[in-house]
Amino acid sequence: MDKRAEKMNNADELKARDKIVSSFTSKWKYKLDKDQFGAADSWKIIYSADDKGKFVGDCEDYSLSILYRLCGESHLKMWWMLLTHQAGICLVGPSKWKVSHAVLRYKGEYVDNWTRKFGGKDKIEKNHTFHVFYGYGWAYQVAIKMIISKLVRTIKGN
Repeated sequence: MDKRAEKMNNADELKARDKIVSSFTSKWKYKLDKDQFGAADSWKIIYSADDKGKFVGDCEDYSLSILYRLCGESHLKMWWMLLTHQAGICLVGPSKWKVSHAVLRYKGEYVDNWTRKFGGKDKIEKNHTFHVFYGYGWAYQVAIKMIISKLVRTIKGN
């Protein structure tokens, strides 16, 4: 493929990516896990809107849900992207030792429910510091958080 065709394909991919984020974000409603599930933390992909047409969740739900949609709503592709480190749910916070927020890293750019559009790492770092270890978005961390969350929600009947 020549450079011109490659550039056009990349531009189309960026347009599609931004459209997915914009569409999801337009229906986004933030709600703490504590208020929604009675749990301090619950990592969950939001598959459908609530009865008011809103995608309800918090920062890690936003990141997971955007990634799932960017992967064509394929769990297999989503996990492949996480395992190959092409994507990650990065934890950030007030310092490199404390975490309080989740951010999606996808093909070298970042988006979260604060910025609501893709940009460089510097956009996230205006408000947050990437955790010294969990800031890389490791796949095992996402898997563990999602499994524990599902168990807690099941036990609580959510």
